[in-house]
Amino acid sequence: MKGFSIIEMLVVIGIGGLLFFLIIPTGVDFYESLELDSNRRAVVQTLRRAQLKAMSQEADSSFGVYFTSSHYTLFKGDSFISHDPSGDEVFSLAPGVNASGLGEIVFSKLDGEPNVAGNVELRSGGKVSIINISQTGVISAQ
Repeated sequence: MKGFSIIEMLVVIGIGGLLFFLIIPTGVDFYESLELDSNRRAVVQTLRRAQLKAMSQEADSSFGVYFTSSHYTLFKGDSFISHDPSGDEVFSLAPGVNASGLGEIVFSKLDGEPNVAGNVELRSGGKVSIINISQTGVISAQ
């Protein structure tokens, strides 16, 4: 007799299904971690760019970063409300990644000190990444 019995087929399908349901959550968790890490690095880079632009007195202006839950904007000016939007750089967070915490950080000309100190939190699923901006302008991420 050649071929497989129905019991052998069910065992193979059962093992395959079990492996599938064990591997998929690990893969999704890994993907969320990569997305969160990538977004954290991009936000830190944007904050540092705003700080460097302010310190170099580009366009003789302060620069800042404004956050919403799904994107963030590098802007020129003393506040997001009163700035000229023509030079804005808008960046989207990855789907499933949300920002909270500080809504607006403005770095002063020449010294690059922020107008506020605190944290920006990025969340994806159950994971959180915290970006800290100190009163002296040090930007660090966890």
